Amino acid sequence: MSLDFNKFTFKLNIFICFILFPLMLSAAPDQTSTESLDKLVARLKKIETFSGSFVQESVDQKQRRVQESRGELKAQRPGLFYWHTKEPLEQVVYSDGKNVTVYDPDLEQATIQKVSDQSQNTPAILFSGDVERIGDLFEVQLREFDEKTSQFLLIPKVKESLFERLKIRFEGSYLKEMHLTDALGQVSALRFVYSEINLKFPKDTFKPNLPEGTDIIRDVPFVSADSTEVVDP
Repeated sequence: MSLDFNKFTFKLNIFICFILFPLMLSAAPDQTSTESLDKLVARLKKIETFSGSFVQESVDQKQRRVQESRGELKAQRPGLFYWHTKEPLEQVVYSDGKNVTVYDPDLEQATIQKVSDQSQNTPAILFSGDVERIGDLFEVQLREFDEKTSQFLLIPKVKESLFERLKIRFEGSYLKEMHLTDALGQVSALRFVYSEINLKFPKDTFKPNLPEGTDIIRDVPFVSADSTEVVDP
């Protein structure tokens, strides 16, 4: 049994994504895609680490709330993140840049999956990926509502993307809300009730801390692209 990375990254997008309801503000005219991209990249380059506590909500096509949870997120470039959903169903996700470990306390089980290039085409790129690739992967639009509030809309350029659009809202230099819409019209939203940028994390922040006796399920062996050598995860 192995973790389907598509399903995992989609669940994790629900880790990184979202404005549940459109901003009812008078917006400035859209800027050009190039200007919007440049502003987003410049803003994200200033964020080396991110940490925050969030409320996550999901609604269906009829705007009915189907799920609500709370948790915390920590991320650091390049490729490191920690995601902990505390309620109603606890789950902890670690990434050390090479492997992603998903721990389910209720099941006393952890699944380990190698990170693939596809993760760059998810919202994770905003926090821990290479921001220089954003323009290759997404069309970017920007609306500035006032001197402090700005909203970026990211639309994937590839059909195989796990989502249709992603909105991210900043107030000043702080990320406040994210909003992701999937192909079925379901919306997942994160509202950060607390956030900090560029904190220094302890070295073991992104190292899985699994209780003794945890059932560990590893991904199938990985075969490198330039050889036939099989490498165990």
